[in-house]
Amino acid sequence: MSFNRILLLTIHSLLLGSALSTSALETMTWNLEWFPGGKPEASVAEKNQQMKAAKKVIRDTNPTILLAQEIKNTESFESLVSGNNGLNVSIVSKFLNFDGVTPAPLQCAIASTLDTHSAWFETFKPTRQLPTMFRGFAFAALKHPDGGLIMVYSIHLRSNRGSEDPKVAERIAATRAESVKQLIAHKKAMATKFKDEQIVGWLIGGDFNTNHDGQFPLCTAIRDLTSTGFHNSWENTPREKRLTWRNHPYFQEYESTTFDYLMTQGFKPIEARMIPKVPRSVSDHAPVMLELITER
Repeated sequence: MSFNRILLLTIHSLLLGSALSTSALETMTWNLEWFPGGKPEASVAEKNQQMKAAKKVIRDTNPTILLAQEIKNTESFESLVSGNNGLNVSIVSKFLNFDGVTPAPLQCAIASTLDTHSAWFETFKPTRQLPTMFRGFAFAALKHPDGGLIMVYSIHLRSNRGSEDPKVAERIAATRAESVKQLIAHKKAMATKFKDEQIVGWLIGGDFNTNHDGQFPLCTAIRDLTSTGFHNSWENTPREKRLTWRNHPYFQEYESTTFDYLMTQGFKPIEARMIPKVPRSVSDHAPVMLELITER
């Protein structure tokens, strides 16, 4: 084989490898259940055990973008991603408890192997009808390897606790709807703010505490997002293959269900996949993975 042919083959291989490395970006969303420790007041041993197990899952699945929920503090998330396949923290929220002073123990976070252009968090704003809003979102504009920005949100919508009461169920649904309304408004503001940048696509992921199965008939959160052009990556997946929340020992009356979503806009409409064999002891939620492939 001639030197020129070897050179051409080498260049072709390098180009092919580069194309493969940037054509599909693996994304993960994972509610880590009171991380670290798995409960509000965890022992040092429990924290270390969950940290070790969660780090292994992330190392084995190797996401390019990691969206996490139920993170107790920034230091814990930094420890989780440190030395893990090149992940770096983009943002960890600092939501406050309802006293407006003490840090809340359930935060949203984003980490990535991509460079971060900008990142911050925002709390959902109360309204006259909803004076108490829950949490908010973490946001990051990440640099796509081929140029442009990926606009990323990690969210954790209000839980279903107390929904046996019809009035509480109505308020929960209204709270989620208002949260999504504010999320969509933020997206529009970001499109204006970054109008001089090339926005490749949008990603919203996290624990929605609801689904599109009609299980929560008052809740419109999923429909509200898809009606604005977001793709529900569970849209064509059979329910039994996306039971992302596993029945909790403390809540035996509730069946396993779908709570965790990755919603995209500007990327090819690919179906998500659940990582099913993660031990229940690591989290009551299973990680959800999705390939991001641009439509350009």
